Amino acid sequence: AYYRKGYATNVETIGIENGVIEFHRDNNVASCKYNYAGYKILTYASGKKGVRYLFECKDANSKAPKYVQFSDHIIAPRKSAHFHIFMGNTSQQALLQEMENWPTYYPYQLKANEVVDEMLHH
Repeated sequence: AYYRKGYATNVETIGIENGVIEFHRDNNVASCKYNYAGYKILTYASGKKGVRYLFECKDANSKAPKYVQFSDHIIAPRKSAHFHIFMGNTSQQALLQEMENWPTYYPYQLKANEVVDEMLHH
């Protein structure tokens, strides 16, 4: 139940290129050009730290989420095997409070067995 709730998402694929993020859901695509809005370093209940990079969609006509946050568990720069992408329309602060649902995305080119291996060693 913990992981089912944690990984739950209705976004099947996310495409990112040149500042534009596309969200694919049920054969529909919503996209927006996102502006970087800074980052927050969080200290979790476990005592571990994490970083979230904040982005905002300024296009009022876009159906894409207004606020997006990326987390890769890594504070110092290095390659990440997966990302947690938080998204919503309320506020960045509301997303920063989200600790129970952490949709997880992997690079498109990974094969299923590589994703399973990465999840088991996470």
